[in-house]
Amino acid sequence: MLSMKKVAFYTVIVGLAILVAAAQGAAVGAARSSLPPDGPGLEGASLAQDALPGLFFGSADILGQEGGFIRHKGRLLDYQGAATCQECHADKVHEFSLSNHYQWQGKFGAINDFCGYPDINFGPGKLTTIHGTQVDGGCATCHAGLGERPTANNPENADCLICHAVDYRRTLVNTSAGWRFAPDRALMPETITIQKEPSRFSCLACHAYAGGGCNNKRGDISDALANPTRNQDVHMSRGMTCVDCHRADDHRIAGRGVDLRINEGVAMRACTSCHKPQKDHGGKLRGHLAKVACQSCHIPAFARIVSTDMLRDFREAEVNARGLYEPKITRQSNVTPVYAFWNGQSGFYNFGDPAASGQALAWPLGDINDGKLYPFKLHRAIQPQDPVTQALIPVKAGILFQTGNTDQAIRVGAQEAGFNLTQGYTFVDTQRWMGIFHEMPPAKQALKCDACHESDDRVDFSALGYDPKETRNGKPLCASCHKPKKLKDFYSLHNKHVKDKKIACAECHTFSR
Repeated sequence: MLSMKKVAFYTVIVGLAILVAAAQGAAVGAARSSLPPDGPGLEGASLAQDALPGLFFGSADILGQEGGFIRHKGRLLDYQGAATCQECHADKVHEFSLSNHYQWQGKFGAINDFCGYPDINFGPGKLTTIHGTQVDGGCATCHAGLGERPTANNPENADCLICHAVDYRRTLVNTSAGWRFAPDRALMPETITIQKEPSRFSCLACHAYAGGGCNNKRGDISDALANPTRNQDVHMSRGMTCVDCHRADDHRIAGRGVDLRINEGVAMRACTSCHKPQKDHGGKLRGHLAKVACQSCHIPAFARIVSTDMLRDFREAEVNARGLYEPKITRQSNVTPVYAFWNGQSGFYNFGDPAASGQALAWPLGDINDGKLYPFKLHRAIQPQDPVTQALIPVKAGILFQTGNTDQAIRVGAQEAGFNLTQGYTFVDTQRWMGIFHEMPPAKQALKCDACHESDDRVDFSALGYDPKETRNGKPLCASCHKPKKLKDFYSLHNKHVKDKKIACAECHTFSR
């Protein structure tokens, strides 16, 4: 357990990370930490808001402070975003301006079930809580930029310190160009330093708070990863960082989840670069390695540490711990994944297309002969829909999160996205598949064979395509070869036919291997 002193310190580090929920339901890249203020990040803990001076408002004299505060290469630098870094690192600034962490390709132009539609919600701006206080909001709060909508033509808008300085803090200030992020000197040490590679704190400040709260979105990335125990994550508890596996090349980052549209072409570090699965597993398990991903057995449940958002209902609004409204969220802990074959490619809902009940927004492509079996979080939402075009329509997040008026938020969001709503609006169920890859417990907690093969509450073999044929050569399947016999357990039945009799898969199933 963390001491309260450490809790308070880590809370300040995450700071602005949580505030993105105010306008978009996504996390902020404004700070680094492991714990949010008064949020669900550390379940059962509660930290008073007034114990964190300056966190919500920033410093009153933030623009009045002058002088350098970054110690770097023997110099004391002030900071004006990437323009400061460009003096010596013009090539790196250019690289980053072309990266998807900056460009957000696949986010713009696409609607989702958490933050809605970034095209109308990018912001940034100040949002007013039910207490009358103001917080930073808008999709931009989670973007590694200074507030302008990113393009390849504004590289100096990049905010390099989001990833490269653990002690960096920022807040929105109103400038002649509109709301822009500036260093919040009141929340930083007198001087800070640059890190060549992003730390876990830097990554988690955005990714642990995606969806507007700790572990809301992905289900397997909570702020506990900032300093996890071995039981919470066997990799990061040993000192590994995110970029050990999510390797980087010219500011392009490896890793593509099912619901991420962009693959930047950098290969993830494979499990086999550290592990030897053929050596570490016995005969039965070796037979699974070609078709079953490591995570399917080694992550029996997700949201083990912090609960996760499993259903987001845009028909209703409720007040969260930060004093802002949000769609009604149903959370769960220790969730059993849903399993599906994935070949590394995905299907996506295109904004503006008709959406049917149960519409998938992102789903894995693959089947029993194409890809490996992976564990997934299947997130559900109830989203507004245009009854004329049947298209999903976005909400105006700033209205929803400040007023809780879902009707106004939907109507304004639809108008700004180009919908007339001549017949009002309805609601439709949607779902999104997200792979489970993180917060892996020790190997001794891996699933045993009977968890899948002797139980019917984990893997839906019928949905995966494993059901045997009903007939063969015009006869009931089993009767096509022999007289009725006493039923055997899965292993005996399978081994008898496959190992002893050498019967091909296609004789009993609709696939061959």
